[in-house]
Amino acid sequence: MLVMDRENIYAPGWSHVLSTTNNLAELDAFRIRVGAPAAALHVSNRGVPHLDLKLEARDYALVSPDVLVFARTAEMLRYLRR
Repeated sequence: MLVMDRENIYAPGWSHVLSTTNNLAELDAFRIRVGAPAAALHVSNRGVPHLDLKLEARDYALVSPDVLVFARTAEMLRYLRR
């Protein structure tokens, strides 16, 4: 399952997408589906893969029925920690 913040408060116009299972293939397939460039896929210092999306790719992701969207990044992270 993919989760996403509506907008990152530290980077206006950007959203993060994470896999609840840290599935790199799932994130990459979603990246391709929403039209994001390969550079949108990152692995954090903690080894957590995620997408950084903006513009059209972000707009497509926000309306995707298979993504759980959170209003705030903190809410998304709390959900992932449960």
